[in-house]
Amino acid sequence: MKQKMRTIVPVMLAIAVAVTLTAGGCAKTEETTTDTTSEETVEEVDENWTTATGKGDIADEAISGTINGEEVTIKNVSITDWDGEYSWSFSTLAPESTCGVVVDDGAVNFSSKALQAGTFAKKMENEIEFSDYHAYYHYEQEDGTPMSVNVDWGATIVVEKVDTEGKKVSGWAKFDFSDEKTALEGSFEADLCE
Repeated sequence: MKQKMRTIVPVMLAIAVAVTLTAGGCAKTEETTTDTTSEETVEEVDENWTTATGKGDIADEAISGTINGEEVTIKNVSITDWDGEYSWSFSTLAPESTCGVVVDDGAVNFSSKALQAGTFAKKMENEIEFSDYHAYYHYEQEDGTPMSVNVDWGATIVVEKVDTEGKKVSGWAKFDFSDEKTALEGSFEADLCE
């Protein structure tokens, strides 16, 4: 496993005090301040995954968007562990019970070889090993037949916290598909299923 380190250099708080004499001989003091950035070390887990947990520019509201051109609200997010690989589902329907089966829904599905606090990022144009990560979406056609769509995709998934005891994963996600019919963005809390 490759690991690279990137360090963001800290910017120290700068306060500049200028003292100028006015015509009457009085001293005038001006203060200016500069924002600070704390030091943060980010490890690269692989070409697409880092340990960064900041949401970046992803909207901080409940995940929603479009699936096959229709506006949707995501009602259930689940992540299922299949022998060390993870199957993520962002579904328009909630199951009757936690980690239950959902049918007749629309969903964005994502598979990953990793589940940890950090950020997964893939640009639409980037090639990626299908066995490591892949995404697709599905929806119900008018006649009730399910349709699965596999086109080029881009995603940013930020996992803020993995709670293995409470079986929850929280964070933010953004998905885009090249056919421009499906896109999701926002915060989520997922059930961690086995």
